[in-house]
Amino acid sequence: MIPEESIETGIKVVAGNPTAAELAAVIAILQATHQEQVCATKRQVKQSASSWKQNTTRFRNDLRPGVGQWRAQYRPGLD
Repeated sequence: MIPEESIETGIKVVAGNPTAAELAAVIAILQATHQEQVCATKRQVKQSASSWKQNTTRFRNDLRPGVGQWRAQYRPGLD
């Protein structure tokens, strides 16, 4: 989690006059959003394709249209 000091120093109010409560709400939202992004990134890194999905390309070639091609697909030299 990001320390509050780094978020607070990174926020610059360019218009208006927000109260301390409003600034605290913005900081809380930014911290929660950052934490969600970190968790989502960790989940994406951990999730890899299953072994079943990885092996599907090894067993099946692309289908080729034509008469008798479905029979000859797995017998090299007959297409």
